[in-house]
Amino acid sequence: MQVDKRARCNGCRFLVEQCVCEWIPKLETTLKVLVIQDPKEAKHAKNTVALLRLGLSSVECISIDNRNLLEASLSELEESKWRLVFPCDDAVAVESMSRGDLAQIEGVILLDATWRKAKKMYFTEPLLNSFRAITFLQPPEGKYAIRKSPNDVSVSTLEACAYIVEQITEANMQPLRDFMVVAQDWQWRKQPAEHRHNNGH
Repeated sequence: MQVDKRARCNGCRFLVEQCVCEWIPKLETTLKVLVIQDPKEAKHAKNTVALLRLGLSSVECISIDNRNLLEASLSELEESKWRLVFPCDDAVAVESMSRGDLAQIEGVILLDATWRKAKKMYFTEPLLNSFRAITFLQPPEGKYAIRKSPNDVSVSTLEACAYIVEQITEANMQPLRDFMVVAQDWQWRKQPAEHRHNNGH
């Protein structure tokens, strides 16, 4: 009997031939994570948020196009206890914050989009500007090899989430990064190296 190549795994929801269930880490964090996603990223085969949500199931993801849900969700957050992860001019480097200040952070907001679209999201969404921003001084070298980045210090959304969770909670998120590397190698194993890279985040 011929297997339907479009069939999806009931566990990870990837195509059966791209199933990553055997490598999914079971991680938990006390830090709440909200990802605001550009709808084009959700459809992109190389996007890392699907992998992130498999490894860290508490992550919530909302499309920027779902205005009602987005506004309702952001309005419910306590601004003093949430931080937007974005390198704006007044962002504070998370590495420079004291343990006492970090302990006050209940959750973080991540923007999942190309750099150009992430900037547009930040400057056109008033509710995002209500939250104080944090950024990275020196994140680990990005290992997400199958999409081009605008510079050498860029990291995927999964890697950004792993790093910010580690900085705020001191939990070890390396298994999440390892999962991403194994998953991307497996899912793109049949693609020539020159086809693994294309523009985007």
